[in-house]
Amino acid sequence: MESEALQEFFCTAVGNIIAERPYGPGGAETRSGTKHFRPGAKVYIIDWFPGMCEDVIVIGHHRKSNRPIKAIIRAKYLENLRVKNCYSLAAVRLIKEHQALQPAPELTQEFAETLCQVLPHWR
Repeated sequence: MESEALQEFFCTAVGNIIAERPYGPGGAETRSGTKHFRPGAKVYIIDWFPGMCEDVIVIGHHRKSNRPIKAIIRAKYLENLRVKNCYSLAAVRLIKEHQALQPAPELTQEFAETLCQVLPHWR
């Protein structure tokens, strides 16, 4: 009962990696997912680059090692954006490491809702 009360969580924007994306000169080829994430993989959006909004910092499970990683990906590779609480211990650890290394926005519900509204316009 005490461990449940002490469990930390962050309110984050969550998205899924798109199934197929254009690749190569002029988008002639298609690739599934991204280099680091499988198609449909759930990723937690923990930071962004305001002003440009082309790239976001996410945490998710790597496509080959299945370990949680932090990566910078294009916002256009995300779909199904929503606000959720992140209870994953590995993700919480990576979020804390990210916040300790650089000034990062506080992960509140308002911040997550803002990301969910702004990011689709940059696709």
